[in-house]
Amino acid sequence: MKNIEIFEKVKQENRTALLEHESKKVLRNIGVNIPPSRIITSLDDALIAAKEFGFPVVMKLMSSEVLHKTDAKAVVINIDTEEKVIETYDDFMKRFESFSIAGILIERMVNKGLELIIGTNTDSTFGPVILFGVGGVLVEAIQDVVFRMCPTTKEQALSAIDEIKAKKLLDGFRGMPKVDREELADMIVKLSKLAWEYRDNIAEMDINPVIANEDGIFPVDARIILK
Repeated sequence: MKNIEIFEKVKQENRTALLEHESKKVLRNIGVNIPPSRIITSLDDALIAAKEFGFPVVMKLMSSEVLHKTDAKAVVINIDTEEKVIETYDDFMKRFESFSIAGILIERMVNKGLELIIGTNTDSTFGPVILFGVGGVLVEAIQDVVFRMCPTTKEQALSAIDEIKAKKLLDGFRGMPKVDREELADMIVKLSKLAWEYRDNIAEMDINPVIANEDGIFPVDARIILK
């Protein structure tokens, strides 16, 4: 499904917030490296996906009524056996039986690494702007982010990466993985172009955390809000 078709489907359902699997589909469509994942609606499909992706996996409930999945305990990480897949699936189905459920997102778990954030919002004067910085649970506490106007060039993205206060963390600080700045800049450029191309549709995007580790750079959570 093309991105504009995804946006139109969401609007037809009287929603402005894309579910995580929808947001990740949008990102995958523009060439962003998303961990192997699948939306499933049965226990058999969950077990098939887990075997295909390889343990450990993450399972997340997809529902427009549960946007803050962590608070609702609708996310389970580090599922490393078939028994835990069954247990998690049954738990979700029991606790959220009265909710409108689109399915369960099952995804290969990404190894730990440096947590970053890439996001966009719409400035009343300049239009779409993109932000980059330290992400994860520290994003609000540290507030180490920089901004660029969309669409962003590769050179502008690289300069933004080098502008954050914690830029030393990107160079393998104290045993942390060294971040591939070229790959990271490419991701920033792709997201900035997405925000610009669909500026009449997208109000904001929040890709947090983006985990950078020895395997690459992976958006672990993604949220897109439409106008």
